[in-house]
Amino acid sequence: MKRWPRLILPLLLAGLLSACASKPSEQELQTLLAQTLCAEGPQSFCKVENLHKQNGYWKDGHYVAEVRYELVFTKGLRDVAIEAERQPGGPLDKLTQGLGLMTLGLLYGDFKAGDRLPREQAVTLLKTEQGWRIDKEKGATP
Repeated sequence: MKRWPRLILPLLLAGLLSACASKPSEQELQTLLAQTLCAEGPQSFCKVENLHKQNGYWKDGHYVAEVRYELVFTKGLRDVAIEAERQPGGPLDKLTQGLGLMTLGLLYGDFKAGDRLPREQAVTLLKTEQGWRIDKEKGATP
């Protein structure tokens, strides 16, 4: 009778530790990067392809994934600018859109639809109740 508690406790601890040690899949990483780097919905201008996780490790309670991928532009900078101009909004909205376009141009240059930009970076992720998310303070940067 006294052996059961001794057997159950190590099994429970092993289960808890294995739950903490889960890692995001490459598909999850690809989806998270696309959501972070490319605008979602009709404003989407790129997608993430050919993602390969080269390494992964735990650091300070975060999971860090070293990844290599291609950022593939589905629209050119000029197309994104034309779409932004057609969006309804006041002067402040237009200013915000203009700053966003300027940032895109500085980050990626004068990209065109179909251009591929190879990228390599470390992405810091947090495990939440609803799954993985990129830590905006330490995570993926364009």
